[in-house]
Amino acid sequence: MVSTRLGIGPKVLSRGLACACLLMATAIAGRVHAQGDGADSDRANLLFKKGKVAFNAGNFNDALRIYSEAWSLKQSPDIAANLAQTESELGQHRAAAEHFSFALAHLLPSSTDEQQQALAEGLAQEKKEIGSLHVTLEPADSTLTIDDSAVTVPPNGDVYLDPGEHGVSVTHEGYEPNRQTVRLSKGASQVLWIKLQQIGGAPVSSTDPAHVVDGQTDPSPPPSGHGSKRSIVPALVGGGLVAAGVAVGVVFLISANSSQKDADQLRAMLPGPNACGSGTPYADQCAQLHDKNSDIDHARTLEIVGFSVAGAAAVGSAVYLLWPHSRSKASSAFSPTVAIAPGATSFGLNGRF
Repeated sequence: MVSTRLGIGPKVLSRGLACACLLMATAIAGRVHAQGDGADSDRANLLFKKGKVAFNAGNFNDALRIYSEAWSLKQSPDIAANLAQTESELGQHRAAAEHFSFALAHLLPSSTDEQQQALAEGLAQEKKEIGSLHVTLEPADSTLTIDDSAVTVPPNGDVYLDPGEHGVSVTHEGYEPNRQTVRLSKGASQVLWIKLQQIGGAPVSSTDPAHVVDGQTDPSPPPSGHGSKRSIVPALVGGGLVAAGVAVGVVFLISANSSQKDADQLRAMLPGPNACGSGTPYADQCAQLHDKNSDIDHARTLEIVGFSVAGAAAVGSAVYLLWPHSRSKASSAFSPTVAIAPGATSFGLNGRF
């Protein structure tokens, strides 16, 4: 059997054999998750085999067309995994991430750790090329629209997007809509938590079946966003960042001080301030001194970064907790965000104040 590849060009991964085994193991899973009648399933299985032939021959465009048709007939992990690999080869990273994620979420319990790791590594590779949003909506059945296209939030909450700016809209009948712009960079992961506020807080009609008990109108008032308490989730996230930042800062503060003491001792052993000049007989001691000074600079930099992150998170949490909890409609579009990207972390508040 020809080994199936994962990756693009030079990025083909060594887990090809593991994923090839996965394709055999998940063929049964495909039948479990099949959608459609028996004819559709048989047609999808036939297309799946043709797609593998095209993929192994390097005809990725043909493989994409074949696998896409199979996917439209039956959504199963084996088709999703092969479709994801094909999309990866063609540079369609967002679609590849979505299908890798589906395959991971629908593996059979009998799948091996090696098979699961192969798909997880494939998903991680694709996420380096795109951005991702971890979405939480309140109410949970709100409608999410991104760039004027309706998006169904998957059970794990992860929505994959191409890097750049995206218009996000959340709507729900009886609630104020929330509209904002999200900026994602390559490889970034951002938490998007949006809680809609009810319109006006008007009483629910007595004919509303949701508020009728044993033929009598339920006297309890309908849930209202105006009287609800402010969520502490963003504050907890901010508090975690404060603690992490302080811990990092303290660790590297101690490390820098220790290296400084060692450097002072080495410097005291050298005769005169210019003992490390050209042709010095103390080359070993001078090299050690140079290394210690480099360690000090590195530790001081990380110390500053740690305390800076802690300070920024503390300010963001304080602003969120202390900002007046307005009862006006202007508060309806308020949501906190936490963005995590390679080399940077930020906490922000999006919406109208």
